[in-house]
Amino acid sequence: MKKLFVSLAAVFLCASMPFSGSAAGTPEYLLTFNLTFPPTHNRWIKAVKPWVDELEKRSGGRIRVEPYFACALSKQAEVMDSVRTGMASLGEAGYGVGIGNFLFHEQLLTIVRPSRYLTNSIGLVDAMEKAFPEVAAADWKGTHYILTHSSEGGSFIGTRDKPITSLEQIKGMKIGVPGGGLSAARLRALGATVVGIPTPDLYMSLEKGVIDGASVDMDLLVSRRLGEVIKHVTLLNSGGDSWYMTMEQMAYESLPADLKKIVDEMSGDYARERFGEFWRSGQEGNARIWIDEMGGHLHALSAEDYARADALYEKVNAEKWTAFLKEKGLPAEEMYRKFRELEPEFSVPMSECPLFRFAE
Repeated sequence: MKKLFVSLAAVFLCASMPFSGSAAGTPEYLLTFNLTFPPTHNRWIKAVKPWVDELEKRSGGRIRVEPYFACALSKQAEVMDSVRTGMASLGEAGYGVGIGNFLFHEQLLTIVRPSRYLTNSIGLVDAMEKAFPEVAAADWKGTHYILTHSSEGGSFIGTRDKPITSLEQIKGMKIGVPGGGLSAARLRALGATVVGIPTPDLYMSLEKGVIDGASVDMDLLVSRRLGEVIKHVTLLNSGGDSWYMTMEQMAYESLPADLKKIVDEMSGDYARERFGEFWRSGQEGNARIWIDEMGGHLHALSAEDYARADALYEKVNAEKWTAFLKEKGLPAEEMYRKFRELEPEFSVPMSECPLFRFAE
């Protein structure tokens, strides 16, 4: 009988019987996958599932991946630990689940200038990881790292019924921000009243008028149907999000050499390109769905307002991001300088982004 990787939670949930490699069509390795989103989510359908399908295909059916959706195996903040401890064989979740859990990645894309649109956020994060490999790897310690992927463009300010076409209009508005941290501090610098709200609770909070708007990307408008209650989005970058995908170290080490090679080939450049295509096509595609089918309206600011926002955010970045990381022993100032050096290569001014032509 071949090695079977399956969490105790999965055993109780599905009462799986041990697999034997002798039966035709029966997988030799069952990998449980801890996921935070439902099976209807765009990220599963268009990015993660195609990666899983390709892994199973390349293995010749010797590997089967068993997904557990919507935090069935653990809370979102515990996905990494579920992989470290062997509760799950694979895990995919956001870095921004609590300040201090993933020091290198959790707020990295939040320091992007608000006037910039991230055209290759995955490439930017990869370049930063290569510049500071030991610091970055600490976030995945105890697991076999596969990928960091990130939303293209960034997150913008979405509102229910009041369009924001100038910085002055942001003052006093109640804006929901999942995760808090630097994203919240940046919006406060513009005069917004920030309300910390988990992503699953944003829809109801917007619908009931608890908040006037939220920090969102185009994917959230469609995948979580926030576009039904958010009718205006302003192209002002409030920071990007990143997600990790990683594998239990023991599960990886116990694979035979040929299957390890397949996992390795599907990590790194291959995974970055597959997930990058999802995010690149998703921003514009989701914007079209939101505008054409949900009645959304996209707005831009003046060049003067973008410059003002950049200046306000720069002060917050220096006071919050670098100071926090320095306290934790990270090379914050070097990281900040490197990010600013790389930023022009992986982003464009908002007026040159693919969504700008939709702005009213």
